[in-house]
Amino acid sequence: MFSTIAAWLAAIGVQPSHLVAGLAGGIIRALVNKNGSIWERMIAGAVGALCAAFLTPFVIMLFAVTAPQIGGAIGFLLGVVGMSLAEALIAIGKDYANNPGKLKDDIGSFLLRVFNKDSDDK
Repeated sequence: MFSTIAAWLAAIGVQPSHLVAGLAGGIIRALVNKNGSIWERMIAGAVGALCAAFLTPFVIMLFAVTAPQIGGAIGFLLGVVGMSLAEALIAIGKDYANNPGKLKDDIGSFLLRVFNKDSDDK
């Protein structure tokens, strides 16, 4: 049974170790954060696991991590913050739906500050 689950996860591009590490992080977040019902906290743990499963390879590639133990730690951390990331993205989406011009202005001013060599932020 476990080999079938591992084969299915590999087929969709998920390493089981990342999923398990993210699930552990999501469970820790659900236990620590007492807001919401038990179902909301269980869903938060599942979302943390999914975030870790799909984002861990990206973060490993981004930081050029070679040690597999570090991958597990990254998966755990993404599991802990996964629901917060999802909530933040939903909030950004709702803000954009209510006021699309504000997001465009914010991104434009951010890019100007980043790429302006005469910026006062230096």
